[in-house]
Amino acid sequence: MGKIKELTKNTLFQLKEENLPTTPENYFIEFKNQAQISDVEIAEFELFNKIKEALTPNEIESSEINTFNHLAIILAKRVNEEELKKLINIFEEILKPFSDLELSQKIEEFILKILETPKNIILDESINMLKELANKRVDSDRKILKDKTNDIIKLTSLMSRYFDKTLSESENSGEDILKIKDELITLNMSEASQRELKVVQTKLVATIHKIENSIKTNCKIINDHKIQFNSLNEQIRKLQEELSIAREEKETDFLTNVFNRRAYHNEIEKIEKNYSIFNNNYAIIFYDIDHFKKINDTYGHTCGDSVLKNFAGILKSLTRTEDVIARYGGEEFIALINYEKEEEVLGYIKRVKKAITSTNFIYKEETIHIKFSAGISYRNKYDSYSDAKKRADELLYEAKSKGRDKIIFDNESEI
Repeated sequence: MGKIKELTKNTLFQLKEENLPTTPENYFIEFKNQAQISDVEIAEFELFNKIKEALTPNEIESSEINTFNHLAIILAKRVNEEELKKLINIFEEILKPFSDLELSQKIEEFILKILETPKNIILDESINMLKELANKRVDSDRKILKDKTNDIIKLTSLMSRYFDKTLSESENSGEDILKIKDELITLNMSEASQRELKVVQTKLVATIHKIENSIKTNCKIINDHKIQFNSLNEQIRKLQEELSIAREEKETDFLTNVFNRRAYHNEIEKIEKNYSIFNNNYAIIFYDIDHFKKINDTYGHTCGDSVLKNFAGILKSLTRTEDVIARYGGEEFIALINYEKEEEVLGYIKRVKKAITSTNFIYKEETIHIKFSAGISYRNKYDSYSDAKKRADELLYEAKSKGRDKIIFDNESEI
């Protein structure tokens, strides 16, 4: 049945493509061609070919022979009544539609009438009736094909909408799903689709019920474990916070809250990489608090710690986030300052000096005046970072040896 439907569809399509009217003769010829193309064996066509091959040369030359109508006219001149009846019965099989009962009844009545007087098959009245019935059969097949196509479109459209809404997270998706499901269950299909597509419809509805049951089960599992999920999420959040704090503690000097020496080495790798790739210039500055040992000896280490903390706080407040300030050891600090012009570094160090010298460090009602020494080198004047850092360190000790409270640059200028 499926192959016949496909041949019918292809026949109608090809007649339309070739702009040929859907007459019985054209339909029969094209249907026969489509059967040959699809390699479908149909008993009626085999019989047609056998009858045609059995014709005499004179009979073949006398007229065009493409349909059973043509054969009937020729054979009527020589066949007996029984042979004509067999031919007429074949017409009934060819003309019989798939599901149009009214048309089937008309064809059956016509065949019975012709069988009463078989030779009347060649009369114009009979031939015209055959053409009319053939046209109606073609129209019936076309309608069935159209109805089934529309039913398939309706089914697939509803299923597409159902799955879209099932996957949607909107507030109204639940109500929409119920509406679509009801539409699918109550979907009216044409008589032509009742046999095949009704089964598909039933299976789709069953599938929807399975999907909904699965979703309900999963939702119940999620709700049952919601408290556990929330507890786990809270534990993860706390662990992340602790990890973040631990990471900061690992990179931050516990007393001064600036980078420690380990973190400084990680930062210099980044800055040196930017210098190598993008030629981002930077300066290296070594700081050292003058007479820090005397502060510890005079006021105690607690006071010394307070001085270190406040000194680092001033440096940090005056240093940009893209720059680096770190405690290098004891009362010694190091800074990496990015710049485009060297004047920017000069302006920065002057601000630091002014802030330190103008700040009174108070400890137990004692006012302590802090001064510092510094050495500054510019990275682009040296072959390597190590050479530049070594030069800044040398300049720091030169500043201390010259009486402290000095800042010396690698161009030998001082402030």
